[in-house]
Amino acid sequence: MAELDFLKVDVFTDELYMGNPAAVVLDADSLDEVQMQGIGFEAGSPSTAFVLRSRKADLRLRFFSPFAEEPLSGHATIGAIWCLAERRAFGASTGGKQRLETAAGVLPFSIDSTGEGPSRVWMTQKRPMFAQEGDIKEVASALGVGVESLFHDEFPICRASTGLPCLLVPVRSVDIIGKMEPRRDELTLLARELDVAGFEVFTWGVLDRDSTVHARFFAPFPGIHEDPASGLPAGALGSYLVENDFIPKDKFERIVVEQGHWMSRPSKIHVRIEKKGSAIRKVEVGGSARVSLRGRLLVP
Repeated sequence: MAELDFLKVDVFTDELYMGNPAAVVLDADSLDEVQMQGIGFEAGSPSTAFVLRSRKADLRLRFFSPFAEEPLSGHATIGAIWCLAERRAFGASTGGKQRLETAAGVLPFSIDSTGEGPSRVWMTQKRPMFAQEGDIKEVASALGVGVESLFHDEFPICRASTGLPCLLVPVRSVDIIGKMEPRRDELTLLARELDVAGFEVFTWGVLDRDSTVHARFFAPFPGIHEDPASGLPAGALGSYLVENDFIPKDKFERIVVEQGHWMSRPSKIHVRIEKKGSAIRKVEVGGSARVSLRGRLLVP
């Protein structure tokens, strides 16, 4: 019976048991898909990242929810790289020289470090794609609110993706977001109709004055109704804010999305956008993490 290093890590937070939990399995090259899926179910985290060798990049990651393989997971990527950085797997190297192979493509990543270890991990996401769509009445109904609760005149509802298509929905206040109780059946049908993975609802009202926007992410996946911290939707949201000039230019690289408060798992997701002229050239999402569990995984 084989044994592998297994960790659980809380991502997009500086505190244990906050943020979004992920599981990480190191040196997982000996595992096949059936074993990975079984471990993903057993781990019970929203996403489990399996660290593999790569011929194309510095490492390869595969991601499994308890129910299926995912092409990419933002928070599990940050968590896995954080765990490796704590082990000095990348030596003293920082910056944008490392590359990560995933089913969604090869993506650069970088690590901010101090003498004590990593302080923030950054993953580069795909350049954004936007499309204005979504009937306002259908969206409001699926989210369990009235049309008047959505801030759709000044800030249009938008389908956006930096690797994971989601619907960005502006809401008028934190109070409205906090009271949202989506209608799951309607949300699932609308997600299929619009071909999105979930709904990133956001507002300009924030709980921490250092944040840019407050968000919740509702995902119509089996066993996952809401995500406490969503890296890929945050990248799409930050790109939307920059694309539409909703924030000043000096804030393009200092966007902070706060999330998870209504799940008692506060999170902070950092986004920096590089824009030249009218085109967004780079989208990076970053965060810190805390390892909550280290152990050995038994594999038959």
